[in-house]
Amino acid sequence: MSYPIMTFIADPKTLEIREKEITKYLWYCGQAPEGESLRLINKCVDEVKRVMSAKACYSRFPVEVYPDGETVKLPYGEVKSGVFSRHIAGCSEVWIFAATIGAGFDRLIRRKRHVSMSETAVLQATGAAAVEAVCDALFDKLEKEATAEGKYLRLRFSPGYGNLSLDNQKGIFDLLTPAKYTGITLMDSMIMAPEKSVTAIIGISDTPGRKTYETDK
Repeated sequence: MSYPIMTFIADPKTLEIREKEITKYLWYCGQAPEGESLRLINKCVDEVKRVMSAKACYSRFPVEVYPDGETVKLPYGEVKSGVFSRHIAGCSEVWIFAATIGAGFDRLIRRKRHVSMSETAVLQATGAAAVEAVCDALFDKLEKEATAEGKYLRLRFSPGYGNLSLDNQKGIFDLLTPAKYTGITLMDSMIMAPEKSVTAIIGISDTPGRKTYETDK
């Protein structure tokens, strides 16, 4: 069955940009921010929400996991990754998506670099947490649909993690044409623009999967 490419737009006002996620990117080592640090984080959350444009495009595709435990056949070709192969073992379909918080964030960062490096660092962490929030919101939507079908979703898996090469970005962009739906473009370096953009693959299975990622290569 062939599925269309669909779009997802999230309202920044309703997105939960988690303080815990921001502090993780700032290397707070488990300490809760307080005082001026907390005020700066809250200020940056407000600023990011004002400029962000939370969008994603996504579609559903067949997938085949080979018995060798290393190879996965995706719609754009075969990929080698033992961690990814084990992660989606038992899946016959996947959701593939590209998400972003938009170019407004990039413009905000360029302005702030000339004003305050400390605020820029917090904004970068907030932007990273914001695009995670967009991905989480899309995942929640897809998980509800999966539940209605009697199916389960695996955790999302992005190129660059667990020896799944960043070159997979090219295949994902060929499939989804994100520039058309979200404005995301891909450079020769496999880096995306706008800066805070994510591509990922979500396995769809008939049985529940593990709730953590493998970290071995």
